[in-house]
Amino acid sequence: MNRVNRSGRSGIGLLVLGLLALALVERADAATFIEGGSSPYGTFAGIDYLRFTGTFVGTTAKGEYRVPYEIVAPADSRQGNGVVVFEPPHFIFGTGGRNSTLGPEMLFNRRFSHASVGFSNDGFNLLDVTAMDAMIAGQPVRAFEAPLLRDVEILKQFVESLDEVSMTGDALGPPKHVYAYGVSQTAEALYEVFYGPGGAGLFDLTVLHVPLWRPPFARPDVLAALPDDFTPLPDVGKVMLVSAEGDLLISQSIELRNAVSDPNYRLYEIAGAPHLADDMPVAPNIRTNPLELAPVVRAAFRAGDRWVRRHVSPPENSVLASAAPGEIDPFYGTETGIARDANGNAVGGVQFPDVATGRAFHLAAALDIAVGPGLFGLIGLWSDLACLPAPGSGSAEPRFGSHPEYVVAVLEQTLMLVAQGYLLPADETRIVQDAAASGVGEPGSCGGS
Repeated sequence: MNRVNRSGRSGIGLLVLGLLALALVERADAATFIEGGSSPYGTFAGIDYLRFTGTFVGTTAKGEYRVPYEIVAPADSRQGNGVVVFEPPHFIFGTGGRNSTLGPEMLFNRRFSHASVGFSNDGFNLLDVTAMDAMIAGQPVRAFEAPLLRDVEILKQFVESLDEVSMTGDALGPPKHVYAYGVSQTAEALYEVFYGPGGAGLFDLTVLHVPLWRPPFARPDVLAALPDDFTPLPDVGKVMLVSAEGDLLISQSIELRNAVSDPNYRLYEIAGAPHLADDMPVAPNIRTNPLELAPVVRAAFRAGDRWVRRHVSPPENSVLASAAPGEIDPFYGTETGIARDANGNAVGGVQFPDVATGRAFHLAAALDIAVGPGLFGLIGLWSDLACLPAPGSGSAEPRFGSHPEYVVAVLEQTLMLVAQGYLLPADETRIVQDAAASGVGEPGSCGGS
């Protein structure tokens, strides 16, 4: 989908001097922006960015709404690249995609703009938790307060309005492209938009980060809105799915593999990764699983952008290898369908260095540990293997004979991931630096001299 700039000029079509406060039209799809204010956001690659805030108001089938919105864009819209990245705010992380996973440097050094809007009062789903006059489904709401109200139709209307709104003092026309990013709960919200009425044609690219499919703890109304089986959809643009091994163990995310036959979808499963990365000590040589998917998400976003704007195909699908039918997983005591190597790590998929080199065992889902009511298995466990002999070596010595040996093994794996397109050079550098700063393979690190 290529969005045509109706004014004949490039730009995101949004917010230079502020938005007009318009009267609501009494239609089910009526929606408009009410100006709030703007403030400097920072300078990136020599371009000054502003943060615009205000209220998005309208009506859906559920009733009237009045919710906060936020847009970060160049002060001079002509300096943007014509692409808006839309992110529904997550109930815990808010706009964590902009702030952390993708990051301001990746987005704004490359002249993207970013937009978000509240759609629920479940915590930071409201975007601005201090909003005192918010309304959803015709009822006043406050963040974190009952009753819980949500309306994903707001997301759809907001994105549609990015094509419609004109500016005080300047009318730059609509954006050339709109991308979407969603993580876990907000990936689920984007699923609802896709599979709901009018879900086609909204986005040119969607990047879904740990996009659980029908987890048992999902809201009943969400499950009711989705089909039983994941089906790739036409007319939703390019879709990049970055899934954790843990997702396969706590939801029906194996259904996402239906995407691999669709040329407009890509699926990347990350071996050893939990749904929620964490790093806390549990016992000697055992920690919660810190394997973070964000580097692959960043690479997927960059590849997807090239796919849309330059027609360059992204890396091929990469899924975990399957165990033999009926094989019982020794770590879960049941049939998981996931093949394992001699270190216990998953085989196949995208392999970070500490998985591929056998530096540690990564349990992707600790099914008996809850991070909230009914939320079992979202975190995993990590067990250090660096001081154990390599499986099948016949040696009693640690698997890494020296520190340089470990660092070289990490370097080789990260360079391969970069060459394959699953990792960006900046993340490769960080991973290798972390390996170099570690004590793995150092004299005395395993209790010897």
